[in-house]
Amino acid sequence: MKTLIPFILLICGLGLAGFVWYGNKRAAEVSDEQRVLDAVLEQQEEARAAQERANTLMAEILPAPPACDGLTTATVFSLCEMEPYQGEDWPDLAATTSPKERACLLDTFHQTNAHAYDIRGESYDGVDPDSNRMGRFVSDLCSAALWTDGIDYGDTEKSLSDLIAGYYANRAESRVKPAQSY
Repeated sequence: MKTLIPFILLICGLGLAGFVWYGNKRAAEVSDEQRVLDAVLEQQEEARAAQERANTLMAEILPAPPACDGLTTATVFSLCEMEPYQGEDWPDLAATTSPKERACLLDTFHQTNAHAYDIRGESYDGVDPDSNRMGRFVSDLCSAALWTDGIDYGDTEKSLSDLIAGYYANRAESRVKPAQSY
């Protein structure tokens, strides 16, 4: 019997050690409530970071694309004079602009849309627009003459880059326009 006592104590000790190990393992596991709370907190932090990034991007005033260097406002003002009546289509951009003017307008269009999509956290595919989408964009560029210093509607000898800078400055001041795409 004396030889069985150490063996029994050893078995009981191992059983107690196993019981303690299992209890510690269960106590160290994260509960379902804690997992949900962690996921909610992580989602809130991601949303907060996305909002801060969007606010930073919205306040950013984009530069005019390099393709617009040397062009005048006559490019957009002549297009705005061709603005159709409600329900009619805009004229084809390829037929009414030179390749350099078209490159400037398309670069500005894509830069504006890429920025708006970036603010919204979406990816932009960069597909060239149809004439109506481009026309709406050019019309908004023309309206930038209302708030751009030194440029009035119809000033055809002013720098197109300055008009585009005024357009982007107005977008940056708005709470809605920076995320607007065409």
